[in-house]
Amino acid sequence: MGKTFSVLVPALMEAHGERSILFLTASIALQEQLIGKDLPRLQRLVGRDFRFGLLKGRSRYACRRKGAGLPPGESLSLFGDDGGPSVDVARWLAETTTGDLSELGLSDGHPLLAQLTAGGRSCIGTSCPFRERCFVIGAYRDAQDWDVVVANYHLFFSHILEGGGTFPVRYDWLICDEAHRLPDVARGASAVRAGAEGMAALLGPRTLQRFESLLRSHAVDPSSVREEGERCRSSLKELFEAVRWRMPRDGGIGACDPELLRLGRSLTDGLDRGLHLLRGIEDRFMAGDFSDKAVLAEGAELMNWIDEVRSFKKSLLWCLEVGRFPGWAYWGDGEALTSMPVTVADIVRDVLERESPQKNVLLSATLTLSGDFSFWSRESGILPDRTLAVESPFDFARQMEILVVDVGVPVGGDGYDATMCRVMRKLCDENGGRTLVLLSSLRLLHAFAKKMRERTGGYAVLVQGDLPQRELLARFREDETSVLIGSVSFREGVDIPGEGLTQVIVDRIPFPHPNDPLVRARNELEEGKGFVRVTLPNARMFLRQAVGRLIRSASDHGRVVLLDGRAVDRREWRILEALPSCRCTRLSLRDGSGPLPQEA
Repeated sequence: MGKTFSVLVPALMEAHGERSILFLTASIALQEQLIGKDLPRLQRLVGRDFRFGLLKGRSRYACRRKGAGLPPGESLSLFGDDGGPSVDVARWLAETTTGDLSELGLSDGHPLLAQLTAGGRSCIGTSCPFRERCFVIGAYRDAQDWDVVVANYHLFFSHILEGGGTFPVRYDWLICDEAHRLPDVARGASAVRAGAEGMAALLGPRTLQRFESLLRSHAVDPSSVREEGERCRSSLKELFEAVRWRMPRDGGIGACDPELLRLGRSLTDGLDRGLHLLRGIEDRFMAGDFSDKAVLAEGAELMNWIDEVRSFKKSLLWCLEVGRFPGWAYWGDGEALTSMPVTVADIVRDVLERESPQKNVLLSATLTLSGDFSFWSRESGILPDRTLAVESPFDFARQMEILVVDVGVPVGGDGYDATMCRVMRKLCDENGGRTLVLLSSLRLLHAFAKKMRERTGGYAVLVQGDLPQRELLARFREDETSVLIGSVSFREGVDIPGEGLTQVIVDRIPFPHPNDPLVRARNELEEGKGFVRVTLPNARMFLRQAVGRLIRSASDHGRVVLLDGRAVDRREWRILEALPSCRCTRLSLRDGSGPLPQEA
C-alpha cells in the first residue's frame, strides 16, 4: 500500500460521504493515475460507491464558441491534409460530454489546441451564446457533487492568486500529494510575464478586424485603431530587439536598464492612445447599454481585448522597472520578459490560510532530508501541527543497486552529449530495454532520442513530446522491453511495477544552471550561501524523487545509474545519503577504455 492509499483510506472512512476532499497532485500523470487506477480500486476496497472526478484548468477544455467559429480553410491548413480531421473535430465537439481536449489524442503544442482551448482571456462570460453548454462551467458544476475532487497545484494556486478569492469548488479537507512541489508551483503561479508574440497577434489586423462592425456602430474609425495598432507593433518589435541585444544571455538582470524602460514606456504610451479611442464603447458596455445578444457578445470580446492590453502594460512595466530584486528574479530574451518571486513561503502560507480547510494533510516521499522537515518547512512556509516520517517498506539492499558513473567529461564540456549518448545506449542495450531515462537537458534528450532511433530492432523507444504523456506512459507499461526517454517532468507520476522497469538512468545531479536568474537572485538573498542552503538540498530531494521511480513494489528489482561521478567524489555534498541504502558502485570511463569498478 502506497502513501496515497494510506491517506485516502482513513479519510474516506471518516468522511462518511458527509465531507468532501480536495486532493491536489503535482502533475497530470499523477491525476490520471488516481482517476484511472487508485480511486476505482479504493471504491472496491472500502465497499462504498463514493463519487470522484478530475478537475482540470480551463485550457484543458474546449470552447464551443471557438469550435463553432473555426474556419474550414484554416482547419485544412492546421492538419495539412484534405480536411478529414477537421470533420472529426466537429463530430467530437458534437459528441463529447466533457470537452476534455486530451480526448483528441493530440500532442502538446499542436496548433489545433490553441484554436479550441477555453483558456486565456478569451471567455466572454455571460455574453457567450454557448454558456448553457459550456464545458468548463459543466465541469465545475459537476465537481460540486463529488466526494473526492482531484486537481493539480497550478490550478489551485492560479485560481486563488489570480482571482483573489477562494477555490471555486467547495471542499472540507485538503490533501496535498507530492507536497515537495508546493514552492515551485506557487512560484510559477505568481510569475509575471510579458510576451512579444502574443501581444503582436493581439495588435495585428486579423484580430482587430473582428471588431470593425462594432467600432463603426459606435462612430469609431476602424482605420485609426488599426494604424495605432501598427505603430504599437513597431514599438513592440523595437523593444524586444533591444531586449535581445541588451539583456545578458544568462543570469537575468538585477537593475533597471534605462534604455529598455524608455522603449517600454514609449510602447505603453501608444497602447494608452489606442485604448483611449475605445473608451466610449467601454463606458457604454459597462453601463449595460448593449441589448442585442450578438452585439453583446462582440462587446464582451472587445472588453477581453482591452483587459489583455492593460494586463500586458502592467506586466511589461513591472519586468522593466526591476523594482524588487533580489526578492524577485528578472530575465528576458527576444520573445518575453519574465519576473518571478524567489521565495514563496509567505505566498503559500497566505493561500492556505485563506482557504482554511478543516484538515490539511501534506505528504510526499521527499519532504525530509535525513528525517528532518526543516528545509521543506522553510521553503514552503508551512509549520505543521504534527509530522510523521515513515520508513519505506521496501528492502532496498536486496532489491536494487546504484551505479555512479564518471563519464570522464565535465557536464556541458566538449564531447559531453556524444559520450553520454554512447554510454546510455550501451546501458539500455545491456539491460534489454526496460529503462526509464531521465535527462536534465532538452538538448541532450533530443540528441539521445536521435541516437536511439538510428538503431534497429531490439526494443521500442518512446520519447517525451512524441505523444501526450498519458499515452507515452500507457505504451511504456504495455511494452515491457521498451525505453522511455523523458525530462524532469517524468520524475513523478511514473509507476511501473514489475519487469517493465528494471533500470533508471539519471544523467546528473539535478542542479540548476548556476546562471539561472532564480539561482542568482536567491544567492543574493542568502548572502552568497545559496548553494549550500538551497540549491544542494533541493538537488538531493529531486534526485531521490527520480530514483524512487525504480522500486514500486516488494517484488521489484533493478538498478539506478547516475552518470555523475561527483555524487561519490564530492562527499561533502552527501548525495548518497539522500538515496536508498543499498550497494553502490562507482564506475569510471578513462580514455574510452571502459568501466573500471571501484567500491563507492
